[in-house]
Amino acid sequence: MLVSPILRIRTEDAHFELSKSQLAAVDDIFLTREKVVGLDGVAGAGKTTTLAVIREGVEAQGYLVEGFAPTSRAAQKLSEAGMKTSTLQHHLARGERPDTGEKRLYVLDESSLASTRQMHDFLSCLHRNDRVLLVGDVRQHEGVEAGRPFAQLQEAGMHTVKLDEILRQRDPELKEVVEMLARGHVAAAIESLDIQCRVHEVIGREARIAAIAREYAASPESTLVVSPDNRSRAEINTAIHRELQARGVVSKGEYAMQILVPRQELTGADRSWAQRYQTNDILHYSRTSKETGIGKGEYARVVAVNGPENMLTVLRGTGEQTTYDPRRQMGVSVYRAEEKEFSVGDRVQFTAPNRELKIANRELASIESITAHGAMQLKLDSGRSVECGVKGFSHLDHGYVVTSHSSQGQTAERVLVHADTELGAKDLLNSRMAYVSISRGQWDAQIFTDSLERLPKALGHDVSHQSAYKPEQAIALPQQQIVPAPAHDKELSMGFGLSL
Repeated sequence: MLVSPILRIRTEDAHFELSKSQLAAVDDIFLTREKVVGLDGVAGAGKTTTLAVIREGVEAQGYLVEGFAPTSRAAQKLSEAGMKTSTLQHHLARGERPDTGEKRLYVLDESSLASTRQMHDFLSCLHRNDRVLLVGDVRQHEGVEAGRPFAQLQEAGMHTVKLDEILRQRDPELKEVVEMLARGHVAAAIESLDIQCRVHEVIGREARIAAIAREYAASPESTLVVSPDNRSRAEINTAIHRELQARGVVSKGEYAMQILVPRQELTGADRSWAQRYQTNDILHYSRTSKETGIGKGEYARVVAVNGPENMLTVLRGTGEQTTYDPRRQMGVSVYRAEEKEFSVGDRVQFTAPNRELKIANRELASIESITAHGAMQLKLDSGRSVECGVKGFSHLDHGYVVTSHSSQGQTAERVLVHADTELGAKDLLNSRMAYVSISRGQWDAQIFTDSLERLPKALGHDVSHQSAYKPEQAIALPQQQIVPAPAHDKELSMGFGLSL
């Protein structure tokens, strides 16, 4: 077992705040003899609280506990359970460590976001005294890379503890809706929300965005807006900014700033071909290349594209121009520069992690002051204050609206969900988006849509990854063979600032 009977009883008795479901999950994990165990919990089941108690018990048993997550924001959230955390990518990049014989428990949160390749590499490097707890929710968003390893491991027989009591929703009717969504009953959930007068059909895109902005501005405290696509997210952000200015909540004084917007339509394969780039694209390099001479952390601007010869010419921060074949330079994130106005009182979100400031990607903050030179004093939602020079950190955006993927792991008193059914054809509206978005709200969830009639079908769309099997890539677990799907490379932004 993971924890001795005496420590198990002592730890559990010390935490009377645990719900019946949480206590049962803690007890099951303490008793397990498996090397790799799953903890599958519905949205709002109190996984962080549960993990904090598990950490306490296994540390008392002599284990070193370390946590990972596929995103920096999720890793930061996991740290609230009292453990040292980092991203899964950072852990894998460190390479295999020597076997010192120490007892370790690795906790991988948001496991549904991990790719098959990442999971394969992670589990393949375990030593004899290592134990693993995979935490996630198979109903929430899957990773953008190939595979669905968390679900596959469960299907293949991994011992999995269920955490199925929803604690987040304080409104009984809303809790019932989230329970329906967790079971996959999307049409019934939408019907229930409509009966509760929580679905608003607003014809016309501008009118719908204006309605969302007014609703947000009426009670901005602890309100989160979720929109499925980046275009509408930007439009709603601007509309809310203007509405709050009109009401005097946000200062009318503005500071124009050039921010970096990811060219998200570019895949990893696209970035190998010069013709997919555009003049004035901003590139960030997360890997050093001896062949091109470009170092990790550098930024550059595209000044020329030679499609026939597949060559890019970029202007680097040193003023030097470098021409290279993009197939020879890995780890490239591509952005375009865009001007945006910010005011004191605005909500903002970071669009890339910053290790110097200890800020996670998609972390939210409020602007407390802006100097004449553009330096911002920000108060993070965690309560910590930071200062960043506008010209030294361009990975910033308004933070009133987030995408469904970015909202995963967040909690607000109420959530406003933008659901344009025309986006269903692009797979942006789906059952996972509905479940994740609506379950963010503790007391209220409101949907704004162009068509109540088409809404159930659009939000009921299934976008689950399909599994492909390669026996030679099988992940071996005790008494079982788990066979993961092939994966594709995806470069991740690790931007730390750019002067434009």
